[in-house]
Amino acid sequence: MNSTVIVKLMENLINKKFYKTKDEAIAKLDVYFAMNRISEEEYATLTLLAEETYAQEVL
Repeated sequence: MNSTVIVKLMENLINKKFYKTKDEAIAKLDVYFAMNRISEEEYATLTLLAEETYAQEVL
């Protein structure tokens, strides 16, 4: 699976709040990043997306 597919998949999962918490989503991103499946830029973008998406729960 190349990084483009992983990024699209994670974008969809985060936007649909597939993970129960932001920490779960970021933990999955951590794995992809640690295994060099996504770049540092992609990791940062997806982490920000998770932060924004799951912050809406608090409001």
